[in-house]
Amino acid sequence: MLIEEYFREIEHDIISCPFIHSHNFIKDKRYVYIWLIEGVIKFMNNSTLHFMEFVDVGKKIEKYKYSYHYEDTSKSLIFRYDIAPHYRNIETFPHHKENKAFLSIHIFLQIRKRIPFN
Repeated sequence: MLIEEYFREIEHDIISCPFIHSHNFIKDKRYVYIWLIEGVIKFMNNSTLHFMEFVDVGKKIEKYKYSYHYEDTSKSLIFRYDIAPHYRNIETFPHHKENKAFLSIHIFLQIRKRIPFN
């Protein structure tokens, strides 16, 4: 998969999700094979998802660093998925979720299948 196709998939999934009110994101080439994708998605209920992915496109699309930070209208954390290595004793290390759950973002993330664990 080419990086342009990966970007198109992200854009398509965002545009086709009925719970999303608005969005913006940037794509930034950092090195020969490394790209940064980051943005903000505003949902119909005024909650917000901030996301960031570093992807390596050398041999295949490999997401090697990411964060998905979801907050309510008062900017309080609902949950955050990331790969920061600060919970070493969990089975999914370094992948983990710091949480409160909410339906809209779970539906969106299931559509994207972007989280490498349940």
